[in-house]
Parts: sequence; structure tokens; C-alpha cells
Amino acid sequence: MVENKKVGDIMNNDTNDNQDILGTLKSVLTARDFDTFDDAYLTYEINRAIAEINRCRRFTPTASKRYDAKYEYLIIPFCISAIAKIGAEGQTLHTENGVSRQYGSSMDYPKELVQQIVPLIK
Repeated sequence: MVENKKVGDIMNNDTNDNQDILGTLKSVLTARDFDTFDDAYLTYEINRAIAEINRCRRFTPTASKRYDAKYEYLIIPFCISAIAKIGAEGQTLHTENGVSRQYGSSMDYPKELVQQIVPLIK
């Protein structure tokens, strides 16, 4: 598990990379016709996604490397998954107009995404 101090360091780190990811996330949300969210909330979701990737990877962030770049491609899908579940947190089953949803786990991120992260051996 990532220590609180490390998560706090990640949460407060405002880098150019984070701004690039934020811009991409905003573009994806717009393209998918999501509601508009303020930058502070989207940055929060980005930081949560990075913290989860680091936790699963057993990666310890440093001042120069916030996450393993190998898994950067997962940050946006993690954010989209979490945002898409707003208002339906923890939903166990819902069917409407032929669409069924079942979240079963208490995670914001689908197992299919999390399972792509290979933990480092420590």
C-alpha cells in the first residue's frame, strides 16, 4: 500500500505531465458527452488513478518520477471509469432499457484495467 505521505506528495505535485493528462482527460470527456467538471476535481481523479497504479505496481514515486510511464495509458481509462460511476457508487445490479450494470466490487476501477498492472518484485 502507498503510504499516506507518498499519496500526499502525489496529490500536491502539479507538473506539466499532469496538465497534459488533464487536457487529454477534458478532451475525452467532451468527446464522450460527459458533463463538465472543474479542473480541481479532474486533477483529483488523475491523482487517485496514479496512486492506484502505483499501489498495484508497488511503485514508490519520487520527485522526478511520479509513476511508471509504462502504465500512463491507464490513467485516462481509470479516470473515465471513476467518473462514469458517479451517482451509482457500489451499484450491484441495475437494468434499464436493456442495459445491465453490475459493479460488485467496491473499486472505482474495473478489474480488466487493474489486472494489466504487473507488480514490481520488492
